[in-house]
Amino acid sequence: MKQRIIVALIVMPLIISALWWGGFWWIGLITLVAILGGFEFYGLMRLGGYQPDRLVGITWLVLLVLAGWQPTYLPISLLLTTGLIFTLIRSLYQTQQPLTNWTITTAGAVYLGVMLGQAIALRLLPNGLWWMLLVILITWANDTFAYFVGITVGRHKIWPRLSPKKSWEGTIAGWICAAVVGAIFVRATPIVASSEIGALIGLGGGVLALFGDLSISMLKRQVGAKDSGIVMPGHGGMLDRLDSLLFVIPYVYQIAIWLPVS
Repeated sequence: MKQRIIVALIVMPLIISALWWGGFWWIGLITLVAILGGFEFYGLMRLGGYQPDRLVGITWLVLLVLAGWQPTYLPISLLLTTGLIFTLIRSLYQTQQPLTNWTITTAGAVYLGVMLGQAIALRLLPNGLWWMLLVILITWANDTFAYFVGITVGRHKIWPRLSPKKSWEGTIAGWICAAVVGAIFVRATPIVASSEIGALIGLGGGVLALFGDLSISMLKRQVGAKDSGIVMPGHGGMLDRLDSLLFVIPYVYQIAIWLPVS
């Protein structure tokens, strides 16, 4: 726990600074995070005995991320179509499990690229700074509260096959905390939304954070890995830190672009 806190105190100011400054600072940070996450994803798959096309997958992933910055010059429909065709052609030259390896290459690039690209697109909205802060806060509130309540009073396991330590008590506490944070945050910032809408955003984000976490747990368990990597001592790998955010980012982004004033 001490190591986790120290690493968090070092990393969080860097993330918040890049988010606050925006522009190339935020684009650069998200791109770096995507690359590290891509290496971890394909590394996990190789650990499981698969042979995804890592170089092509990460290149495709980065282009999908940058589509969130330049959708006019990098339209996501073109990137998805071209990437699918190119990687499928590449798989024709593989002799061992070509279809499986193509599927894994595609999954890693599209999953991380599309999700993280929306982190850039969200920051570019008129109130993008506040929306992205909302994403971070409701995810952090949900995960932190769920963890501490779970280890103190958690008794009923929610999904022992994927995450033996998660309990219903901690999970519900995390959802409530995320809803409260969402309600307070939208009233204290330029985001144009009522407290009720903020609470619903927070609650929905908390629920999706759980499934984002469990999704990465599923990947790790299938290949027999405890952590996705070692890039953040005490926290595991980049995917271990991104798991919840990967579901919350697009959820909040879609809400933000549909509200009358973003």
